[in-house]
Amino acid sequence: MRKSFVFILLQLLVALPIMATEALRPLTFPQTSITTGALAELRDDIYSADVGWNIELAPHPLFSIYTDMSYRLISYQWDIMLHDQIHEMVNLQTNGLNESFAGIKVFPLKNFGIITNWRFKPGEGGRTERFERLGIEPTALYHFSKDMLLGLSPQYYTFLKSDHYKPGDEIGIKSSFIWNLWRSKRNRSEWRLDYVFLYRWRIEQSQNFSKAKDFQKMKDLYRGFRMRADIVRFFDITGHILGIGAAYEMNRGNLFGQETGHRTELYVKWEL
Repeated sequence: MRKSFVFILLQLLVALPIMATEALRPLTFPQTSITTGALAELRDDIYSADVGWNIELAPHPLFSIYTDMSYRLISYQWDIMLHDQIHEMVNLQTNGLNESFAGIKVFPLKNFGIITNWRFKPGEGGRTERFERLGIEPTALYHFSKDMLLGLSPQYYTFLKSDHYKPGDEIGIKSSFIWNLWRSKRNRSEWRLDYVFLYRWRIEQSQNFSKAKDFQKMKDLYRGFRMRADIVRFFDITGHILGIGAAYEMNRGNLFGQETGHRTELYVKWEL
């Protein structure tokens, strides 16, 4: 039974990177799990609703492959303009598959490993982040106590040139904790609190190669953050751990008063 389930997971991991989206998740050791849920987001004055999945397969305790995916069900923008009279406009956006995201975790040492990931171009549901990107994230994990796991990961991202345009390289730092509360060994139930903070900045200007050489740099350096908090209730279901959770994420957080974005999520997580 377990072998057939692992085979199905492998097929999903191969077939589904074309429909994935990057998510902000706490740093963990390799594990086998499936997460699926509903997301609501406000970003750049656009309201949207998605259904999302995360699949991670760990054939060995020191190695795993994973992917995130989401499908945008609906998105719209509501504008009100005041020019002698009030104009209200509802602008429905293109919906469909979001950008792809897949990665590999390798932990050759007890508490230290490296995560590599690749973001593909998005489908019809992705309106931003339209460039392929390679990321490398050295990761340190530490059990602060029996019930708390701390994580820290510096990050480096580089982009592929596309249509005479290349975004500038980025670096970042990500930290997280996972705190297990009120564990019951008898029925294998517990509450779990997760928190993640990501701070990222562009270290070189993007370039538009279709312009004259003196005008190619786009002057788009930025600094920004994302943070996410989760609360999950886990139960033992037929020998496996099933969790029901809720999360809130603030993204697109920039310095000096720039607009932020917000995301809420309700999901179930199955840990094997």
